[in-house]
Formats: sequence, structure tokens, C-alpha cells
Amino acid sequence: MATNDTNAIRGTVRGTTVVNQSDSSSNGIIAVTERGDMAVANSMPLLADLARLGSTFQIVGAAVDSIAALPTTTAPHSLWNGEASTGKCYVIDSFGCMEIVIDATQANNTLLVANMTPGTVAAPTDAGLTKCSTSGRTTNQTAARTVAGATVLSQWFPHGQLTHIAGAVAGSKWRINEAFVNGIYVVRPGGLFSWGAVKLAAVTAQMQYFVRWHEVQLSFVS
Repeated sequence: MATNDTNAIRGTVRGTTVVNQSDSSSNGIIAVTERGDMAVANSMPLLADLARLGSTFQIVGAAVDSIAALPTTTAPHSLWNGEASTGKCYVIDSFGCMEIVIDATQANNTLLVANMTPGTVAAPTDAGLTKCSTSGRTTNQTAARTVAGATVLSQWFPHGQLTHIAGAVAGSKWRINEAFVNGIYVVRPGGLFSWGAVKLAAVTAQMQYFVRWHEVQLSFVS
């Protein structure tokens, strides 16, 4: 059990047995592992409780040309945090692209890359995309802006699995390329997160970029 030390863990270390608490008890004991991790049992899908709070959003961009080389200082697509300096951070859940045009002359390989611009940037012109809440809130509940062709200054990093379809693919088969990044990108107020997809050869109006994020109040290191 816990001691009187204010920095001590408050809970019971679970061994090889589980304590059954009364369903009418208001003073149940929190169980922790030997490492201090709280022992829990999920009763809902992983993100359901976060999404129900109403600050999870997603967007899909207009069709744009794909690119055939790694980006440098121009981002294919970006998400900007329009909150005040003490406002919410945007925690990136996933990002990617829909390929709505198949080029039957090449093997259809796609590489996803991402970029976090250091510090903050001036407010970009919003692309005017519909920002949808995953729990059905009205779209004006977010201060996010999206933009194509933003200027960025940081390194690009690869994400996701490289998928392959054999050459000479007939028809108009849609493909989804998505990277689930589990919050490793945190867009502070005024921050800019960017991503793109690189192909073997550029194709006209092939890509529609998308991103999903959670807006939460967080402290962050400057």
C-alpha cells in the first residue's frame, strides 16, 4: 500500500491474484503492476472515449498531381494549428492519401513521408476543405487550416509500408495509403504538420490527401 510520501504510488501492487471489489463500493483499490503501471481492462474500442469528447476531426483534400521525388521545401499538403498560444494541441492519429487514378504504365509503388516544421509559422490561407468531426459535431468547432504547397524547413521522414501492384494494371482501382502514427506528431498552437506521397512517376490529379487528428489541451516543451 501507499505510504505518507506524497511522491509514492497510491495503489496495491497486483501479484498473481485479482482482488474482486464490491460493485457498490465507492472506495475501490487501484491495482498497479510491479513497474507502477495501472492495471486496466478496456471496455470500449481504443479511441471511443477520446472521440466522444467531440474534438477528433478529419479532412480529405481535392485531387492534386502526385510527385516523383522527395519533397524539399514545398509540402504537398499541410495541417496548421490555429489555436491561441495557450490553446489545444493537435495530436496526429493518421495521415495518408487516396489514389484515384491508376497509371497502368508503371509498377504502382507509393511512399508516404511527413514533416514537422520547427516552432510556429504565420497563418496560411485556408484551402477551404470540409473538416468533419468523427462524433458529428459542427465543423466550426476547430481552428485548423489546411493548405497545399506550404513552405517547410525541416527533414522529411518515411512512414508506412511500401505496397506494390504489378505493372500494366487496367481500370481505375482506388488505393488507400495510410500511416497510423499514434500521436508521435503533436502540432502545437501555430505549428505546421505536413505530409505527402512519392510515386515512381508523377500522374496528373492522382492524389487526395487526408489526415485525422485529436485536439487536446497539453503542456509541451518549447
